[in-house]
Amino acid sequence: MVIFSKRVAIDPSALHTHIRYEFDSPADGEKMVVRYSYSPKKYTGGDAAALARSAFEKAYPEDVPVRDADVCSALPLNNHITLSLEKEGKLIGTAHRHSPENVFEISSDSASPGFFPTAVEKGRYAVSLAVHAILSDAVTANVEVEII
Repeated sequence: MVIFSKRVAIDPSALHTHIRYEFDSPADGEKMVVRYSYSPKKYTGGDAAALARSAFEKAYPEDVPVRDADVCSALPLNNHITLSLEKEGKLIGTAHRHSPENVFEISSDSASPGFFPTAVEKGRYAVSLAVHAILSDAVTANVEVEII
């Protein structure tokens, strides 16, 4: 049974924020499955090289020149949003994957990497989307939580 589903557009103004959604599980289950995706992953703007160069210039000491090879190695630039899950204020896990499509499974016996094995019980849950990089005008994120 799907207990939570959300599709949200995230723009660059959300950079370095956490977007939190709370939801209730009306029943216990054997397993919780969290499907999470966002698109687009890659930033295709014509200013990508200039953005990369600017980031390197801010990070490098003033007397160290930014090499073209450094800029090229950073391309293509990517949007990046990660997901965390908690139950009633207790962290179940965090997935800082770079993949834009993910499926996480949690049960009392096992859990996907980054998550703790946890009994799937009715109660108040929350997902948080951590917005690490948004270069595109808008990125669409989808989250679906299912209890099996």
